Amino acid sequence: MSVMKNILKSLPAALLILLLAAQTGFCAEPAEGTMSADTIKYNVNTKKISAVGNVIIKREGATLWGDRGEGSMETSEFTLEGNVKGTFPAEKTDLTADKVKWKGTKSADNDGIAEAVGNVRLTRGANEKIDADYILWELGTQNYTAKGNVNAKTENNILIAEEAGRHKDRFWGKKVTRYEDIRQKITVSADSVEGTTVKEEINELNATGNVVIDFVDKEGLKSRVTGDNGVYSKAKATFVVSGNAKAVRSDGKTVSADTIIVHEDTNDIEAKGNSRITFVTGENKDK
Repeated sequence: MSVMKNILKSLPAALLILLLAAQTGFCAEPAEGTMSADTIKYNVNTKKISAVGNVIIKREGATLWGDRGEGSMETSEFTLEGNVKGTFPAEKTDLTADKVKWKGTKSADNDGIAEAVGNVRLTRGANEKIDADYILWELGTQNYTAKGNVNAKTENNILIAEEAGRHKDRFWGKKVTRYEDIRQKITVSADSVEGTTVKEEINELNATGNVVIDFVDKEGLKSRVTGDNGVYSKAKATFVVSGNAKAVRSDGKTVSADTIIVHEDTNDIEAKGNSRITFVTGENKDK
């Protein structure tokens, strides 16, 4: 065994990984993955590997770079640290972070897991970008969970929250300070939001706690609707706010009611139940 360890230590790092594939029964083809680095150490008993300097891991067309790395040849789990960047051409995705754990085991739900920590940026395609302190991404899917200073942007939406995620057609956010529909020019904030999408467009959305909706009405005036809860329906083209509901327009008009309905197609406001309107007269405006 000591002879084998000495042989391993004397080999160049790029060749070492090929020998490891043969010793452990792993195939050296790209489908199984390879690692290269300035220095690689391998424990033949635990089958664990560590690497330092210009570490590169390749698997099924995807590549990760980092300053340091470690992992297991048995479990196909590797962790890279320091200036980590990755590219996943099949997913049209790029990833940068301080640290990334790459789990290559496939399942019926995904093609593996990329778990990134520290200054994370996930870029997918030409129009989607997610920044956060932590992101867990399920490879082969659009599913992700992001935590800490989440700032996500797509072609039509902006989301700023403490936590956000997506699983298939379902999405959610916690401590949402800004969710903006750029096309409709509507912005929502709330303690939590969740909803569903159809063809990448929001189908339904439920907002709970300290709900605030900002938009520009049909007269071009800025308006704000607040309440305890909010429900958006694309089919009905409405955003219904209930619980201490109140609408304030930039010209001074104020509406309060049990329920306030914002009509998406016209941006009209409809008040229901104990409705009351307050407005500024022309005489008061001049003062």
